[in-house]
Amino acid sequence: MEAIEQAIRNAFAKADVSNPAVRQKIYESAWTAHERSLIANGALDEAEREERREHLKATITRIEGESRDSSRVAPEPVAERREPSMSAGPAQSRQTTSGRVEPSMGGSLDSDLGPTDNSRADNYRPAYNQPRVKKTRERQKARGLKKFVIMVAILLVAIGLLWLVASGLINSKPSGSTPPSSSAGPAVGSHEPMKGGQLAADGNWISIFDPSDMTRVSMAGRATASVAGDNLQKFVRIKSPGENDDISFQVGQGVLQQLAGKHAIFDIIAKAEDGSATQMAVSCDFGTLGDCGRKRYDVTDASNEYLFELQFPEGKKPGAGGIIKINSDIARTGKAIDIFSIRVLVAN
Repeated sequence: MEAIEQAIRNAFAKADVSNPAVRQKIYESAWTAHERSLIANGALDEAEREERREHLKATITRIEGESRDSSRVAPEPVAERREPSMSAGPAQSRQTTSGRVEPSMGGSLDSDLGPTDNSRADNYRPAYNQPRVKKTRERQKARGLKKFVIMVAILLVAIGLLWLVASGLINSKPSGSTPPSSSAGPAVGSHEPMKGGQLAADGNWISIFDPSDMTRVSMAGRATASVAGDNLQKFVRIKSPGENDDISFQVGQGVLQQLAGKHAIFDIIAKAEDGSATQMAVSCDFGTLGDCGRKRYDVTDASNEYLFELQFPEGKKPGAGGIIKINSDIARTGKAIDIFSIRVLVAN
């Protein structure tokens, strides 16, 4: 938990955390990265996951409290104000400055104006100015309080929704995938992509790929793959300029041994490059255990899970590892895809 708190504070050091929206985005990224870590860790039971979520919520609440306290302390300069002179001579002006503080009805107008020139305007306070300043302060106080309440409410709702998604009470899977194109080679079980909503958030997932290990990635032709992201979440950005420019992700022989003769659900967590959409193609080669055909998915710039199921044949054992191939842009529009992880679950 200390590591993710340090990651949040590092992100704060690089951002304008006086803006509540920036802080909220950092909290949401931290929560998402934490949830992915919990889901990928099969050694934890649900009680331990829930305890870690509570620790993270407490950490976020504490950091947010520190941020609000620091924003109250720092004064901001205000524009100089002019006060009319009461002397009979030529019109003159007196300039005063003061630092702005939190809106409060306990202070006086004199205290805001600061020191005055006793010989010119000490006793002059236009009657119409005082109620006007008072009303202005009241409006500023009301607006500031309203904004603060709204931002806190948004943050709490976002954290609550993330918890509901992680617990499986709300489904975050895509509503469906486009049907796969005709596959080459022998079929292995069901080749249809799963519909969203058929997969719970828990389960003993087996990791096939995450961006921390690029030794499992290889490229063909002009395809490229590079690690990007920040301290909270990393991904590998892949790009396929041509039809045969695939990026391959290795599936270890040990993983295939756990899948032999069983029904498995594969999950590719990905999104298109920011501000774009594309269509990716996915194919597999599992050696003696067969393949998964060729599938097409419409990928948007929002992170999603792209699923497909396979029934592996009985009585066969893998003689080696396999691969999952992805072509990021079968429409040839020059778009890239960000891959966050690839994993598999043995279905009950």
